[in-house]
Amino acid sequence: MTTKQGVRSPRQFKASIGPRGRRKQRRKLKAGEQEPIPVLPRSPASKAIAPYSPGSELEDSYLRFLIYHCMLSCFGFLKQNADQPDVTVVCSRTLTCVGPRFEWYPLAVRDDAFFHSLMSSTSSHAAYLQQVELPRNFYHHRGIAIRLLNERLERGDHDEGTINTVCVFAQQEAFEGRPRTASTHITGLLQLVKASGGIEGLSYDPKTRRHVHFTDLAGAITLSTKPVLEPTLDISDYNTYFGQPTSATVSYAQTFRTRLCNFTNSPLSDQAATALWGLRNLTQLRDDFHSGDAFPDTLLSTDLQFTDRVEVLERLVHQLWYVEDSENEQHAIFRTFGWTCVIYIYIVLRELPKELGMNTMLAGRIKATLEAYPDLNVLLATFNDLFLWQMFVCGRVADERDRNFFASHATKILIIRKLEDANDILVAAEAFLWPERHVSSAASSSSASRLDSEMVDIDD
Repeated sequence: MTTKQGVRSPRQFKASIGPRGRRKQRRKLKAGEQEPIPVLPRSPASKAIAPYSPGSELEDSYLRFLIYHCMLSCFGFLKQNADQPDVTVVCSRTLTCVGPRFEWYPLAVRDDAFFHSLMSSTSSHAAYLQQVELPRNFYHHRGIAIRLLNERLERGDHDEGTINTVCVFAQQEAFEGRPRTASTHITGLLQLVKASGGIEGLSYDPKTRRHVHFTDLAGAITLSTKPVLEPTLDISDYNTYFGQPTSATVSYAQTFRTRLCNFTNSPLSDQAATALWGLRNLTQLRDDFHSGDAFPDTLLSTDLQFTDRVEVLERLVHQLWYVEDSENEQHAIFRTFGWTCVIYIYIVLRELPKELGMNTMLAGRIKATLEAYPDLNVLLATFNDLFLWQMFVCGRVADERDRNFFASHATKILIIRKLEDANDILVAAEAFLWPERHVSSAASSSSASRLDSEMVDIDD
């Protein structure tokens, strides 16, 4: 191609804009015919990129294991419902993470500090389950998370990822029963929450708010204090969070309330009876989750979650063991029952490892309280079903030096009730929560009337 001056110009290309001429007329729709749905180009698939720099093959392999362990703990397995296009969680391995749990890991991978702190926590969780020492990878991810967190704190950051990271560290210290370091992390967490506008002003994901409350409650246990943050749940609406009690639960709770009231004349008898209602209903719900008869999560994080139910129960039993007035301390039976409920909540309902230092610490508090009670044998005789349950719960988590205390007092009750068969003993150990499952033998029935007098005669 040449110009008028005869100089050849560079070759040029034009993109085709379609055939020339008049635009094709749009076909008119017939009567009753709907507008056709345009076919849009498919959007590219979203990518979840974990903030992780590849290391050696061994490190990468172990990280994949941690992610797999975390996702199994949080997700369970996914099942596609043929009648519903959404993928929903129908069964889960644990109930530890705040719900909805299938959103928990995706929340973590959006923030590098939170991701590494979660991998560190998952590493310790796996080590507990495998009964092995903490692996090197635990310290690797923990170190990265600490470095990233310190950089953010120097800048004054108080974003969602930073708050969740501090929650993980505070929980680790509280779960291990280390009050000094737990207090440091809890104080820092509360400062971040305050800088974000308070727990009510947090505009973050509901899972983050649940995570903060979970951490505050765990810290209160280790520090023997009241939770600092006000709950966002209606903790007085027990019907909603515990579910309607069965006729058997109503009967057992009323009987338990009457026995406590006659023995202590304390208004805490009502809270203790309500706690028994919550323990029974939430334990049954937890069993239904694992059997596939109920679904643990909902599609919306704003809906009622299982962790919300557990939080209400934990706040209720806090009133039993926490001493509001040191000059007017509540009866030992309420404090020991409250602490045992906490151990049960964290092992059975929150499904955390029983080897946590916090559980050992609580068992030590129960032992010290019972040792200081002047009429312990009378207490054991009057509430033998309650204390047999407590002795078994505490005996599983107590320090080796304290286990003999719980074993010896459990043995006292078993001897008087003449229970020797292993199966009968296990059933009797749960008879406080599930008396309908307890079938008394003829020997134990005949000895029940003599229990009070004979228990008092047994020497410590």
